[in-house]
Parts: sequence; C-alpha cells; structure tokens
Amino acid sequence: MRWAQQRGLPVKRIPGGKVGTVYALAEELDAWAASQGRLEDDPQASAPEGLASEKGSAPAFSPKWVLAGVLALIVILTALTYGVLSFSSDKTSAALKLPADPALAQTYLDARDSWAQRTPQSLERAQTLLQTLTQKEPSFAPAWSALADVYLLRHEFGGLDEKSAFEKAEIAALEARRLDASLAAAHRAIGFVQYWWHDDPASAGKSFREALRLSPDDPQTHFWFGTLLSDNGQHVEAIRELKKARLLEPGSRAIQTEMAWAQWAAGNDTQARQDLGKLLEENATFALIYDCTSEVKLADGDYLGYVNDLTEFARLTEDQALMSHAQRLRTASKSGIQAVQTEMMAAAVGELKGGDRRKHVWAVFLASVAQDRAQTVSLLREATRRKESWGDAARTGRILRLWAGDAQITALVERLTARPDA
Repeated sequence: MRWAQQRGLPVKRIPGGKVGTVYALAEELDAWAASQGRLEDDPQASAPEGLASEKGSAPAFSPKWVLAGVLALIVILTALTYGVLSFSSDKTSAALKLPADPALAQTYLDARDSWAQRTPQSLERAQTLLQTLTQKEPSFAPAWSALADVYLLRHEFGGLDEKSAFEKAEIAALEARRLDASLAAAHRAIGFVQYWWHDDPASAGKSFREALRLSPDDPQTHFWFGTLLSDNGQHVEAIRELKKARLLEPGSRAIQTEMAWAQWAAGNDTQARQDLGKLLEENATFALIYDCTSEVKLADGDYLGYVNDLTEFARLTEDQALMSHAQRLRTASKSGIQAVQTEMMAAAVGELKGGDRRKHVWAVFLASVAQDRAQTVSLLREATRRKESWGDAARTGRILRLWAGDAQITALVERLTARPDA
C-alpha cells in the first residue's frame, strides 16, 4: 500500500465487494521495477529489530528478493481473486445470464416478470415474448427453459390442454439442456414432465436433485420438487422442500397455497384450513386458492361450496370449458345433491373415455365422497385392469379415510399407489 502511494507501484483494484482485491499487469510491474532505485531506501521502512545485519546498515534481504516477494504476493492475490470469481461465476452465470443484445435482454426480463404473475393473460404474453426470443437467439438456453415453464403453468392456469402443454414443455426443456447441461432450470422442467406426464417418480427425483445440485438456492426448484413429493405421498420431505422454497421466496402466494395443500394431503386438516382461509382473505383474486378450497369442500360433502369455488376458479382462469361444466353443476343443484353427483360422475367418465383424463383416481374420489361403494369398487377394478399407477396422495388419502375399515377397497387402493419414491 505504501509503495503504491509513495513509489507509484502500478496496483489496480477490482471495484466492489467487502474486501479490497488487487491485481497488477506483468509488463507494468517490469517497467516500474526498472525505474526504481534501491527499494530499501524507504524512510518509513525501517527494519524491525532482529532483522538488521550485524553492521546495522545493510538490509537482511536484497532489493531483488523484496521485489520478488511483492510480485509473488500479487500473483497469489490475482490467482485467488480469479479463482473466487470463476467459482462464483460457475455457480450463478446460468441463472443470471442475459442475451448480449439489450433489446433481447429486456424481452427476456419482461417474459420472466409476466410468467411470475401467473394469470392467463400474463402467461400468454410470456409465451409470445419467449417464442420471439428463441427465434431471434436460438442458442440462448435460459429462454428455452423459461418457455418450458410457461407451457407448464399455462396448463394449470388455463390456456393449454394437458397433452399440448406437456409435449411442448418437454421439447423446450430438452433443447435447453442440449444447449447448456449445467442449466438447473432445464433439469427442473424435465423432472416436472417426467413426473406429471410420464408418471416416472424415480427419474423425476433424479432430475430435481440434479437441478438442486446445480443451483441449491433456487426457490422454484424447491417449490416444484415439494409439490411432486406431496403428490407422491412423501409428506415429510414435501413440507421440508416447500418450507425451503418459502424461505427463499417469502411472500409467494403460489408457494403458500401449495404448502397449505400439502398440509391437507398429509392429513393436517386444521392447519390446512386455517392457512387456506387466511390466504383467501388476503388474495381473493388468486385462482389457485379456489382450486384447493373447492376440493376441500367436496371432500367434506359440501357440493354447493364446491360448485361456488369451482365457478370462481374457472372465472379467474378464464377456462370456458370449466365454466360451462360449473354452470351445468349449478343447474343440477336445483334438483338436489344427487343430480350434482350424477353430473360430476358423467363428466369424469366422459373425460376418461375421451382421453382427457388418463387415470381413474378422480372418478373413484367422486364415488367415494358420494359413498357409492359398488361404483367405487368397479372403478378401482378397472384402474387395476389398466395397470394404472397413482400418485395423487391428497385424493387417495381421502379415499382411504372415507372407506376406513373396508379391506377390499383398501387393498385395491394400496395396490394402485404402490410406486417408487421420487
């Protein structure tokens, strides 16, 4: 520091950070050394006691060794600084990378903001922006993984049917991984598709853990992994992951809603109802809450409450098909609860026959709530014949509770839910 101030040692500083980090260029150091006289001729650099020679005048170390020590120190500091910066860059560059073109960088940021709003309009806008970005800069991997995220949420919040959403998301996620295998978001999206579309919890678990290895503090990965684990019946692990997500992204309505649903799936009914009620008071226009509360009410046998919340969910997501279904249920309710049950079962069976619903768990849940044992057993046998593999722990847990003590139904459900951990 003294030589930099008094002798003009050509030290450069890296701006920012809590610790002042320096470096120097070799050619500048050479030129500086050649211009210096005797380096020991420093009026403020008196030799400490015990380091002076016996004659008391000559330094214990020659100028050559002093300069070599300074150069070695600078080289070490430079190497350490480079190592720290490189390590940090390896861990964060994929998540923080932006396109070089400022206009495209802004497009990407706008798309991510729109995705985070989670409304039908914002998700549609995000999809349009990201499709434009992938066309103009197809090698930018984060745009492809972000596009996969948009497709997945558009299925949940309205705008894309299940088949289109998952197939498009898988293509985009695989392209993102091909372009950058170190991109955690790509592995996360692939894991999401593996679980919810390919029904492969073991592979999904590997993909999510790889995503967390690459980016341990990514709230979205902890969030989606938590919902997956909850659906797979791994309740302790699920709540742990969702708590991590909430700590990393406090205030997220989506994470808080899924946490409440995970509590309900785990059988913690009182906690779930309290959390959902509070969320509804504070976020009356957030669609996902009504999706949860409608099913909680249905499990209680509150069909009218279910229809009301389903109607609100359909309205907020602008899902016209769901709105029409809710209206038919509302009309049926005028004739009594049995008419509502009949309409709901007819819709569920129709979805199975049409391929819109791939498993019988929803239909079995409806038959169980209606306490129709014959229909419940019939549907379970059909699911078994088709070799279905069920996650859906929130519904299957309710089915088992509704038929507690019924050995035949319990055995059939347990057979359908016997699957590997994620």
